Amino acid sequence: MLDAAGHEVREVETSFAMVLKSLAWLPVMVSDGGNQIAGRLEVGSKLFVKSSEAERLLAGHVSYLLPDPLVTSTLAEFLGIQHSISVDFVAELLKSWCDRHGQSSTPATFRTSLQHMQAVYQFLDLQMTKHQLQELLRNHPVIFYPVGDVVEGQFLYRSEVVWADDTRLFEKYRESLLSADPASAKLYRYPLCVVYRDMEDFFTRTMCVLRSPGIPELVELLIHIASTSVVSKALPDVLAIFSVIGRALLANSDVIGQARDSVIDESLRRQMKRLKAEKVIPGKNGSWLHLDCRPMIADDRQLEKMFPQDAAVFFVDCGEKLGIGNSRKKPSHTGLSLSLTAVYSVILQYCYYTYFKCLIL
Repeated sequence: MLDAAGHEVREVETSFAMVLKSLAWLPVMVSDGGNQIAGRLEVGSKLFVKSSEAERLLAGHVSYLLPDPLVTSTLAEFLGIQHSISVDFVAELLKSWCDRHGQSSTPATFRTSLQHMQAVYQFLDLQMTKHQLQELLRNHPVIFYPVGDVVEGQFLYRSEVVWADDTRLFEKYRESLLSADPASAKLYRYPLCVVYRDMEDFFTRTMCVLRSPGIPELVELLIHIASTSVVSKALPDVLAIFSVIGRALLANSDVIGQARDSVIDESLRRQMKRLKAEKVIPGKNGSWLHLDCRPMIADDRQLEKMFPQDAAVFFVDCGEKLGIGNSRKKPSHTGLSLSLTAVYSVILQYCYYTYFKCLIL
């Protein structure tokens, strides 16, 4: 636009220029998440230049101009074709991929490569503050987990994943957990270590993903197993869980001594209270026992045989028949060996102490 003296005042787009910017006339390259497919026309402002950075962060989930424009092209800039990628754009795009559309219990399915998602996470880790990342994680299921096909998966919340399950029991009881009530289904968490092997620090430190199932999760799994399985079938798994819980209590220093000094960790007290209320102790009579049965650990098999089968005396099955409950087994040279009899003793002493303390109070 010129003034009366013929000097340029400002630029004004012609009607032809406005049509070029608003009309879907540019050939694009699109993708279904796998092989890229050409054959569509699109508006320039919705297109990206197919750069290495764009392919790394956006993969085939945006439309690229076909063919690539010249680096010095002013037309591409005029049409709004995007050259750079902002962190806000990547974050918003990730939110759109993982949106569950009101179905909170149904993860969004998505097709992409693990390399692509790793690049996205690394980019966000570098470009966002820790607070921004935590907000993103708290409000959106942004953790991609492959299901079946290597490029097909679903987006999960942080509460739906774990870095690793060293016990392997949650995976073993996966179908049982997922087909049970909603509370039990939430116990199963997808292990990330099998997918993102080199990103442990990012997921456990930056994204604060649970490193491994703790005592609360193990207690709930123990209750689930005891309520859905018979003692003879589940005994090895139950013994494994008790062993992990017992070792965790012992590692927490002298638990029984702490209890006597009334310095019991509240969360630990809560979990032991759960154990006291449930039938989770395997009995040698083939039934699940709770503390009201006053179960005992037999340290002398001859004395144990003195009680008839119908006597109201219940003995804890420490797995002697499985060859893993020998209380006379000598510790290994590492000093880490601990018999299940000792583990049971610690747990039962702790439970009994807090049980009677509650009665007194």
